[in-house]
Amino acid sequence: MRFKISAQSSNSHKNLVTCAAWSSAEEIFSCGEDHLLICWYLESGNAHSTVITEFSSDFFPTSMQWHPRPNHLITASKKQSLDILLITTADGRFHLVNKNGRIEKSIDAHKGATTIGKWSTDGSVLLTAGEDGLIKVWSRSGMLRSVIVRGNSSILTSDWSPDCSKILYSQGGYLFFQSLNSNSKPYKWHAHEGLVLTVCWNHSHGFIISGGEDCRYKVWDSNGSPIYNSSPGDHPITAVSWCSSGDYFAIGSFNMIKLCDRTGWSHSLEKINTGSVYSIAWSSDGTQVAMTCGNNVLTGHVIGKRLEWNNYEATLIKRKVLEIKEVGNEVHETIEISDRVVLLAFGFDHLIVITPGQCHIYSVTNWNTPAIFDLKSSSVSAVILANKHFLLVEWNFITLYNYQGRLLGVPKWKGMTQEPLYPPCISLCFDTLVVRDQKNEKLLHVLEISYNKPIVESQSHSHPQNITQLALNHIGSSSDRQLALIDITKDLYLISIRATGYGRACKIAAMAQNVIWAVDANVLAAMLDATLSVWLCPNCVHYSDRKIIRRTRIDKESSEFGKQPTIISVYNGMVNVRRGDGALVSSQFYTFFTSLHQLILQKKWKESLSLCRIAQNEILWTCMAIMATDNKELNVAEEAYAAIRRYDKVDYVRHIKNLPKITERYAEMALLSGDLLAAEGILLQNGLIEEAITLNIKVYNWNRALELAIRHKKQIEEVLNARKDYLKTLKKEETNSSYLAAMNNISSSLLQQAPSSIE
Repeated sequence: MRFKISAQSSNSHKNLVTCAAWSSAEEIFSCGEDHLLICWYLESGNAHSTVITEFSSDFFPTSMQWHPRPNHLITASKKQSLDILLITTADGRFHLVNKNGRIEKSIDAHKGATTIGKWSTDGSVLLTAGEDGLIKVWSRSGMLRSVIVRGNSSILTSDWSPDCSKILYSQGGYLFFQSLNSNSKPYKWHAHEGLVLTVCWNHSHGFIISGGEDCRYKVWDSNGSPIYNSSPGDHPITAVSWCSSGDYFAIGSFNMIKLCDRTGWSHSLEKINTGSVYSIAWSSDGTQVAMTCGNNVLTGHVIGKRLEWNNYEATLIKRKVLEIKEVGNEVHETIEISDRVVLLAFGFDHLIVITPGQCHIYSVTNWNTPAIFDLKSSSVSAVILANKHFLLVEWNFITLYNYQGRLLGVPKWKGMTQEPLYPPCISLCFDTLVVRDQKNEKLLHVLEISYNKPIVESQSHSHPQNITQLALNHIGSSSDRQLALIDITKDLYLISIRATGYGRACKIAAMAQNVIWAVDANVLAAMLDATLSVWLCPNCVHYSDRKIIRRTRIDKESSEFGKQPTIISVYNGMVNVRRGDGALVSSQFYTFFTSLHQLILQKKWKESLSLCRIAQNEILWTCMAIMATDNKELNVAEEAYAAIRRYDKVDYVRHIKNLPKITERYAEMALLSGDLLAAEGILLQNGLIEEAITLNIKVYNWNRALELAIRHKKQIEEVLNARKDYLKTLKKEETNSSYLAAMNNISSSLLQQAPSSIE
């Protein structure tokens, strides 16, 4: 990716331009030391300027920002502009200016210059920082609310946290976090060798970028821990700014503009001849940028974005032009879009193109006739694809469409609010949608998707920690649906969506950075610190047999991944990893397993066995044993367990095959998989109470065995005798209150008054 930059020279500023701000997707306002407020209207990449007003001769702006009206209020058909402009000036004031250039209110805020002013995310309050070392919070109308920071030196830059509970600011070479909710001392860390000149805090994922006089820019997480440290440049970093989605950011210095990925590595570097860049502002859709420098305003838009799917490659070569290549032959397609491209998504044999007013759906089998529909709003922040349909994430709600462009529904769940949704915590497959709650980051809403029926919430899941990423598997029926999640402590969990009870949620790894499912097999890949781990049979993590679990996981520990690696895709046996420096590393090490998954999905058990016999791979045989057990294929499971030398399992499979009742066989198969609850449920549903009690005795589930015996008035003495023999072997005395009560009340009269619940 790179910027295509244009210099706006006609009817421009006559002196230094210090700040710019977007009022809508087509309008930029700029202000400089010539005291002019100029509006630039973008049309087909060209800007037409209009002088709005000329301020007084002592009006020297230092920063400006439009009031942040929520994106979901801006419709696609009518581009609405924001109407309150905050401008800070070098005389210690800040000004509230309307769109016509009239100053509604001027407030004396600081002694010395007011260095920066920022609206909060919801626009209810604003902050100002000054050379007097103070940070003040004001109401929207300009009334002083509080003085948050009283420092001893100048504050050059500041910003709000995503939830507006903290303020980030700089003094000298240090950065500080100051909480608004307590009187605690600010958290302080050394950020740069020289002065910290500029910072920006992303409101999507919470990453921070800072630039300083040491000619470096750095990326920090929301706790102030370092993520990326650039090599020193030739000149100080004077401007930094995140795009709204948080996928990339822009860096400005003397005669230089750089476009960087969220993890810090550089997409492109553009040389300009306009002096230092003093401010950078992104449009709300994250595709256009305005920069102020010298006596000029620069505008640019992002081009060169490239997406891959299977053997296809889609590249945005111009604002409205896409180039499609099929790797392996010379097939090229050029697609011209009626409006500029805002967002792209490529997957499941479809390319989704979002413009400010429309959605275009292209199929890899036909690039000439896309399905097109109009958008209800212009605030699409993400596109999430599945094999039969896709989601458009628009601020605080989502809409589901099929690949013919037909609206399937607007998913809703209990407790929906006006808060924005976080795309990494939304996951979709063909029959299930999982969304993290907008306010409670520990709560997940699970929605069932079925055609010609409303999309409703079927259940919810509460996690002990805040959740940061979700991923649903795509293959199999709804009963096979599994959800991988990473929480704020970087623990990786796997949850069986349709299961209940013990074992439903399992912690499978720690220090997880990101996780992704293969789109063509039930294979899970995760980056654990600098280790790439792949689970070839993820459903086995719910088993009680830890040896089986270890044998189905492949770890690749290698320095080739570097720092902050990210898994991009898992498809056709290939795991593509993006290194921290932007390089793409591909690893291919489970091709046989993809073939095995496909054969088993088609119920081709003979072909599956032939593949395992030819490959003679222990991990492949282990996966075969697990999937055969899940599908109740006893003969296949017996051979697979024998191949991995699990003769105890072979003996147990033969025991199951000799059972006379099919119900007992199903229960024993569930027990072989380690699912005690399913095994017990099968027996109880078929009236086999005594077998269910015996099952719990065999696995030493004593409380449940006694509960069933008393509830059904069967085998109470057998349970008590088995418990007695068990304690005698361990040489221990009985301490369980339920068993003590049952032993003391063994008479028939008390059996009729059996307790309804056992502790």
